[in-house]
Amino acid sequence: MNICIDKTALFVALRYLFSKKEHNIINVISGISALGIMVSTAALVVVLSVFNGMSNVIGGWFNSLHSDFEVTAVEGKSFSIDSFPLSHIENMQEVAYVDQIVCDLSLVTYDNSQELLYLKGVSNDHFSRKQLQKMLIDGEANLQRDGFQCAVLGSGAAGKLQINLNSYGALKLYYPIRTKKNYANAAESFNTRYLIPNGVICTNTNYDEDILFCSIDFVRELMNYQNEVTSIEISLTNPDKYNVVRPKLESILGEKYILKDKYQQEESLYRTMKSEKLIIYLILALILILASFNIIGALGMLIIEKQHDVGVLYGLGASQRFIQRVFIYEGNLVSLVGGVVGIVVGAIICLIQQVFHVVKLGGTNGNYIIQYYPVQIRITDMILVLITIIFISVITSFIPANQLKRQNIRIY
Repeated sequence: MNICIDKTALFVALRYLFSKKEHNIINVISGISALGIMVSTAALVVVLSVFNGMSNVIGGWFNSLHSDFEVTAVEGKSFSIDSFPLSHIENMQEVAYVDQIVCDLSLVTYDNSQELLYLKGVSNDHFSRKQLQKMLIDGEANLQRDGFQCAVLGSGAAGKLQINLNSYGALKLYYPIRTKKNYANAAESFNTRYLIPNGVICTNTNYDEDILFCSIDFVRELMNYQNEVTSIEISLTNPDKYNVVRPKLESILGEKYILKDKYQQEESLYRTMKSEKLIIYLILALILILASFNIIGALGMLIIEKQHDVGVLYGLGASQRFIQRVFIYEGNLVSLVGGVVGIVVGAIICLIQQVFHVVKLGGTNGNYIIQYYPVQIRITDMILVLITIIFISVITSFIPANQLKRQNIRIY
């Protein structure tokens, strides 16, 4: 019985939606309501899609530097590779390769410039494995040249040190000796080594400002490490299966080590992006709520106009709940029409931007890393927007429909 009443109420609401009103102002207000919801919905879809595109671009830059998993020690900044279950991990079918990493801060000088940089000691084939050659903007991505130890720097670090790859200048590195302190002569408390600057990479991340890649053997010698590492990087044959591989790695590593995936390695970045997206969604949802309030006025006037019809329906035995449902459905239909059209319009705008790159970043000067606003349409965002529209429309439609109960309108 309830299903029948619902269908009947929906039928009456559809008749009211498309029928000609006695007062043309009701049509105008309803049209304005649908238009406002359509524009707000399209803006919500476009902004969320642009934010998704930006997040993917930024996340892609960081993910190119990180392996699928990183293993660090629970206590201390380094651990011995001898006690690490390296062979167990390397023998896993899902694991493509394992990199030993030694990374720490060091004072680096070049001519009259000096900076604190993160030395990242890696294997000689690290750049080919990570495809970092694509980010090379000057020089070569080699850690050895003519028997000399070489360095590959981030573009920001190279700029601050005023590196000239065509000169014969060398980088001088200082690192405190862990087992020796000489307060009378501070210079004797530091190990010093030299590196030849051989290349510059640009990752478009904050790592460009303070990263220096060099051989892991060089870093171990500088820091007086034997077989210690600061982290282990694990790359998978199929990154999409990291949820399957993670439990296996955790069981092998036990409680002595911390396992982080790509997102956890940049946890603060991704948390910030999620918070920003939520704030953007809430702000645009508030605009959508304000646009939906026009429905209250339109329904209020429609209720007044249809008082005679309401009285006839009462006379035919319709309940007050049924009458309320008619006008609630009417408001929902106006919102849904505007919302669905807005989603379609927003999706079309995003597709046009995605294919033709209509809206540029900073004009055509070419001073930006990306030349146009990136967009990515996600079905989850569409569903979220649609649910938001339905929720708002139910609230705004119930307010004027509830006045029927208070006023107890019965006109025959």
